[in-house]
Amino acid sequence: EVEVEVNDSLMRFFDHCAKFVALVEENDAAMCQVNAFKEGPEMKKVLEKVASALCLPVEELNADLVQVAFLTCSYELAIKNVTSPWCSLFSEEDAKVLEYLNDLKQYWKRGYGYDINSRSSCVLFQDIFQHLDKAVEESKSSKPISSPLIVQVGHAETLQPLLALMGYFKDDEPLLANNYARQAQRKFRSGRIVPYAANLVFVLYHCDHMNASQEEYQVQLLLNEKLLSFHHSNETTSTYTDLKDYYKDILENCHFKEVCELPKVNVTAVDEL
Repeated sequence: EVEVEVNDSLMRFFDHCAKFVALVEENDAAMCQVNAFKEGPEMKKVLEKVASALCLPVEELNADLVQVAFLTCSYELAIKNVTSPWCSLFSEEDAKVLEYLNDLKQYWKRGYGYDINSRSSCVLFQDIFQHLDKAVEESKSSKPISSPLIVQVGHAETLQPLLALMGYFKDDEPLLANNYARQAQRKFRSGRIVPYAANLVFVLYHCDHMNASQEEYQVQLLLNEKLLSFHHSNETTSTYTDLKDYYKDILENCHFKEVCELPKVNVTAVDEL
């Protein structure tokens, strides 16, 4: 029997961050790029094509309805391995447009769009390193590792901000409503970063035969069972010391209450973000 602890303040940090909730989650203006793309030329072309296929006036469709049809197609294909009739409405280019629409939403709501998206995840980042620190301390003291495996279960909304906090999948140019063509080779593809059953694994190794003490403990990072390269070295293995040093500022300056506190003065949401 496994004891399970529900810790929403840790795994659903976004719900507990007043600044994120008010200025992003519940603020329609924060999704202006998403809404602009829905009305843009790429989506207009998809709407016209779908309306024609369904023999409907294009005025009876909008981007949200078309996205529902596309998601129905993708869900049935991914979950049931069934090609839904809805899939016949979309070409590969249409799918790319609808993928970008979803990526825009994830970028501005959970990714790099606003600093608060990722900064609110620092409590989870700290928690991960606290567990790793404890394992290192126990190992150095020749004690049994009290928790050789820590499993935290959350959502894509948990993982995407954390990866942004760590600097992964960041493009040189932000995702905008008017740069679809320029973002064809973008790094930020939410369907690949946080697909179904997405997972991020920190693996800590104790290496007995290293010459230097700082190399005794090393780390690998796997996203969806594939090794990630570390930013500071571009290697897939890092000493634990170097990794902590690279993220020193986040680990030492995570003040969730202050970060997530709503401004007391009257400023617009756009100014604050």
